[in-house]
Amino acid sequence: MAGSDTEKQESKISIKKVGVSRVVAPGESLTYQNCKELEDLVKGLVSQNQTRIILDCKNTPFIDSKGLELLLQLHTELKNRGGAIKITGLNAVCRDILLSTRLINVFFVYEDIAEGLRSYP
Repeated sequence: MAGSDTEKQESKISIKKVGVSRVVAPGESLTYQNCKELEDLVKGLVSQNQTRIILDCKNTPFIDSKGLELLLQLHTELKNRGGAIKITGLNAVCRDILLSTRLINVFFVYEDIAEGLRSYP
């Protein structure tokens, strides 16, 4: 048990390449506690000119205000570079959060990854 506080936690975010797009799938809620990891990961992809990003939220039970702020920031950054972040697989809670904040009208939201991929020109 010694040293367990300093051990690096394994990432709960998976990335897979689908054609020219990257599917980023957080395996937990997007909150102030873990947004930095997603931000660093997406910014790393953007720095490699990967601007077609699908955020698969099927395993994301909740998004807090910091998570929403991060999504807006990433949306703007990708849009400015000619890309887009597309959000798929929202559960009822996360969809309601986007509806109540009216962010559902800002983001590109799709039912599943296939629909998100088809939406790219």
